[in-house]
Amino acid sequence: MKLLAVLVLLGAAAVDAQSWWSWFSTPAIDDSTPRATWDGLRVTFGVSPFGNNFDRLPRTKEMAEQEGWTLFGPNRCTAGTWRGFRYVKDNDPAVTLLFDKNGYIAGLQMGVLKSELPSDGSIPPQQVTPPWIEDKDMWLLTAYFIQPSDICSDGRTEAEYQDEGTGTDLYIQTGPNPTSDIMTIPLQQSDLEGTEWTEGKCFWGMGKHYWWNLRVDMDCKEFYPVFIMYNGGKLDAFGWNIGTYLGSPRYEHPAAGFGMFMDPVPTCLADHSGSLSTMHVYLTNGYPPFFNHC
Repeated sequence: MKLLAVLVLLGAAAVDAQSWWSWFSTPAIDDSTPRATWDGLRVTFGVSPFGNNFDRLPRTKEMAEQEGWTLFGPNRCTAGTWRGFRYVKDNDPAVTLLFDKNGYIAGLQMGVLKSELPSDGSIPPQQVTPPWIEDKDMWLLTAYFIQPSDICSDGRTEAEYQDEGTGTDLYIQTGPNPTSDIMTIPLQQSDLEGTEWTEGKCFWGMGKHYWWNLRVDMDCKEFYPVFIMYNGGKLDAFGWNIGTYLGSPRYEHPAAGFGMFMDPVPTCLADHSGSLSTMHVYLTNGYPPFFNHC
């Protein structure tokens, strides 16, 4: 109860701060989609509402450029083993936005420079490459919010963006071909029954967690770098993880208490306390501690 009270108070402070700031800073471009189910895009869980926690991300290329996001890599929609025009903020690929040919949000990547990883090449482990995909001096995890084959061919219209918002589905890229090597995540929690997704725990401000093929006696080299979350029985968030400490402020670093998120907790995780980097990605606009209650 104490934690809940703290989150509520901090959330109220965040809302007040956002309302106060809106009097002085009104964006010239609006990328809101109030009719859509997935009506926003936020990243990074934190107890404090300040800094990068629950950061709201732009969902049109025009808005991104206004907010200081810059093109990352070639100015081509089909430039590599992904689909979309890539944009980053402050040259940090931890959060890389993917826009379709018409400038609407199409996906998101987590990029990690090889220079940030152990020199022995042990991370990411071979057992989870893919979904980790090598891209020159980086490793990438990629999620799409619309059908990848449409991103560079048709893209979305303004009307479709207004109706669909962030997107219609969640696709995780599982190989080098972005149009065929994809895993479609069930939109309904009930559809996970009978799959490899293992039911985890509910955590306020996040949702009901599910982990891929989680086992108490598993080797952490098999620990899948994607997890998914449901609220009210519906998919509205997901996350990334990697078994090393990364310095970007976009990341979270759970020190212990894995039992608050997982069931069972793999024994091997006892050796990773404080050395994991995770990131929660929210597909809705509401402040998560107010809305994500599983």
